[in-house]
Amino acid sequence: MTRYSIDGHGVSRERLALARDPAELRACASLVAMGSAGAITATGGEGDALRVALERFRVVHSHALDAVAEAASALGDRLDRSTVEARSVELFLTAGFAQVTASGSAALADPASPAAP
Repeated sequence: MTRYSIDGHGVSRERLALARDPAELRACASLVAMGSAGAITATGGEGDALRVALERFRVVHSHALDAVAEAASALGDRLDRSTVEARSVELFLTAGFAQVTASGSAALADPASPAAP
């Protein structure tokens, strides 16, 4: 089974970039639109299906990046606060799981413990 995980370092790096300049996403949207337009032009006369797919990709992704840029701009400093709060919850849960694991391991290792099987 495939497992997915969030790249915490990448998320933090991008969060800082967005906190400094939400327009970075707008620039990315422009690059996606320009790159897609170039790809559409390069398909030639025989690539109708590919041209339609590229046009759909260009429209959807450019608008999505613009929408995320608007949201990041509207959040302002709340983006930083939300990230810090999410990290605090993550650390709290990790500490709780570590404590449960440690107490469970100690109970299993001590045959005199009433919690031992």
